[in-house]
Amino acid sequence: MAGIQNFNKDDFGLVPINVAAWGPFVLINLDKDIPFQQKSTKEKVEYEWLGDGSEIMSTSLNYSTIKHIRRREYDVDCNWKVYCDNFLDGGYHVPYAHKGFSSSLNMSTYTTEVYEKILVQRCESASTNNNRLGSKAFYAFVYPNFMVSRYGPWMETNLVIPIGPSKCQVIFDYFLDATLLNDKIFIEKSLEQSHAIQVEDVEISENVQ
Repeated sequence: MAGIQNFNKDDFGLVPINVAAWGPFVLINLDKDIPFQQKSTKEKVEYEWLGDGSEIMSTSLNYSTIKHIRRREYDVDCNWKVYCDNFLDGGYHVPYAHKGFSSSLNMSTYTTEVYEKILVQRCESASTNNNRLGSKAFYAFVYPNFMVSRYGPWMETNLVIPIGPSKCQVIFDYFLDATLLNDKIFIEKSLEQSHAIQVEDVEISENVQ
């Protein structure tokens, strides 16, 4: 830069950070103590992000055929940990807060598995004729604030962002099997059902707060 003394542009460049991709997700590691790497192996990325739960995530999500179709954001008047706890309660709130949705699940099959960095919940459908839910649902919580749900042709992710002591924002991203991208009626009906469930989750989370 002309006219400025003792200025070395190399001292003011962007700081390199570690970035990696896992399926449809882009992961960023801002830890300054981890040396910058031009490229990380898939196995290394999996273990750093998911720990010993990486294999079950890979086999259960089956993300190779899905495409991102929608994003929704919800502002919730509760602490972010309250919202996460609602997801982590092992389905306890489902029959009470989601009466319509719970009728499509066989709650007697609900299971919870705890891994090093993730928690996995599964439940079978009450009927095999549910096009949205499919035969079973897979719910994963990745510490500390990320959730992935896989059911039928759908995958959705929830990122819970703290806004303040009593407020958070939840970002929903919806992915759908590529073979159904032109079925607009099915898409809008499914998203409407998901929105109804989210409204119920917001209500119970805010009441707990």
